[in-house]
This record gives sequence, C-alpha cells and structure tokens, in this order.
Amino acid sequence: MIVHALRLLGAILTLAFVACLLYLTTAFVLGYATVNRDFHPTPGGTEVFVCSNGAHTDFVLPVTSPVIDWSAKFPPEDFAAPVSLYDHIGLGWGDLEFYRTTPRWEDLKLGTALHALLGLGPSAIHAQYRPAPLPGERCAGVAISDAEYRTLADYITGSLVPSPAAGQARAVIAGEGYGASDRFYRARGRFSLVNSCNVWVDEGLKAAGLPSGVWTPFAFLVMAHF
Repeated sequence: MIVHALRLLGAILTLAFVACLLYLTTAFVLGYATVNRDFHPTPGGTEVFVCSNGAHTDFVLPVTSPVIDWSAKFPPEDFAAPVSLYDHIGLGWGDLEFYRTTPRWEDLKLGTALHALLGLGPSAIHAQYRPAPLPGERCAGVAISDAEYRTLADYITGSLVPSPAAGQARAVIAGEGYGASDRFYRARGRFSLVNSCNVWVDEGLKAAGLPSGVWTPFAFLVMAHF
C-alpha cells in the first residue's frame, strides 16, 4: 500500500515537473520570437512607455493627447488625491482579488495565487495617475503615430466593462486602490496561467504594430522586445 502510494506520488511529481518544463520552454521560445520586426518609431509622435516591477508590466501613457483623454475614462473625481496634477497614467490588467490582496509580494498567499492562475475570478484594470517615468525606473518608451496610439487606446478601452449609465464614456470602479491616486476598474476576460497581465500588455503592443513576442507570460519577455 505504501509502495503504491509512493509510486503514485512520484508519478504526480514527475508529471508536474514535465508540465512546468514544457510551460517554461514554450514561454521562452514564443516569448523571444519577435512580432512586428518592421516597426519604426515616429519622430514627434506620442511617447508611450511600458514599465515593469520585475513580475508585472503596465502601460504608462500621457493623460491627454490628440488621440485620447484618459481622464474621461478614469475621471479625477474617482480619486481621493488631486490627480489632475499628474501628466501620465499607469494602466495594467490582472486578477481583481490578486490585485486587491497583494499590494506587496510578501502579502502573496498560495490560495490567492492558485485562484488567479486557474482563472476563477474577475479581472480588473489598475489605473494610477502618476508622473512620467523617471530614469531609475524599469521602463522603456517609444514615440508612435496617432494611428498606432489609437489602436492601442482602443485595445485598452475594449478591455474595460462599460458603465451601464455612461456606456463607453467612462470606466466602472471595481474597488479602491492602494493609495489616493489609483483605483481598480472592472475589466473583461480572466487572468490565468496562460493569459497573464504581461500577455495583456504584449497583446496591446502587438495590436498597435509595436515590437512584441508571440506569447509573453513573463515581464522580462515583454521588456526584451520593447
């Protein structure tokens, strides 16, 4: 009986190891395969950034531009701080419960991680009004055309759940953020092991014609192209 149980445990561990190895190998192969190799920056265009904390990536975009005014989607009155003082906004996507309960990595719980990786909860867009990226941040920026920025903006707004009262005019608050200048907004889709926050950013870059990977579940794979 004990021998049978040990064999079963060994088979499970072996299967888990092979699955992890296959996942990582696929991520590296597809993550480093470049899409939109013929992209060229637009002199005088809108400068957009992708920023990373090592595990998660966000878009960092100018609040206002000829293409879109993000303060219409994420009204300053939603925030406790006077966010109209900021000229940029950080936008990221992920599992709502993971976002809410894990402001720092030391707050991470196994149950929360498994719940998110299995795609069991609703998603959210984290919007944070902020300054432009500073030299010490892990950010990369590029100037893009109005048409490229419009496609990127449409991708981001298409991820938001529209307000029943205002339609597409503004986003729907899903909960308070970590401070006075950020909030969570209801979003479409579900975070999972395959569809991570970094995949969401990469798909936006890909749609807008910017350098990206085929599939980038990890932050460093997004940054490798951008």
